[in-house]
Amino acid sequence: MTPNQVGRAGEYLTASYLARYFDEIFECPSHSRYDFLAVLNNKSYKIQVKTSASPFERNNADWVRWDIKKKISNTGEQRLYNKEEVDIFAFVFLPSDKVTFAPNENLGKTYQKKLEFIKSFNPHESLKTAIEIINILRETKNETKSESVIQAVSS
Repeated sequence: MTPNQVGRAGEYLTASYLARYFDEIFECPSHSRYDFLAVLNNKSYKIQVKTSASPFERNNADWVRWDIKKKISNTGEQRLYNKEEVDIFAFVFLPSDKVTFAPNENLGKTYQKKLEFIKSFNPHESLKTAIEIINILRETKNETKSESVIQAVSS
């Protein structure tokens, strides 16, 4: 498979999981910072898919790694996705047809898991957990903003 085919297959697999959970999903144009915009209970979530087609060996164990950096058009440079650009990452391992979902919170430049973990986890539960975490982070952020406004008005 070419890299484009690997990426597209990962996006389609992710879309099948998203369609089972969200009220609506929208595929985004290729120049967008995320691959899908998903809506659940009138809340939107920006989802970026990263796909791996092969494991690597480290310390006598098989691992899977995904690069979280995005190439900047026409420059060859790369940068990380910020929290305003992507809410949730969908990490796809094609040989097992598995997707693990993770909130865009303190992930770093790469995301890696042991292959045995990938084969054993529940994708639906990881999506549900990622959404719950994003909702909690949003509530905390809104509460902090509200407290700042109240303090500013009170001063």
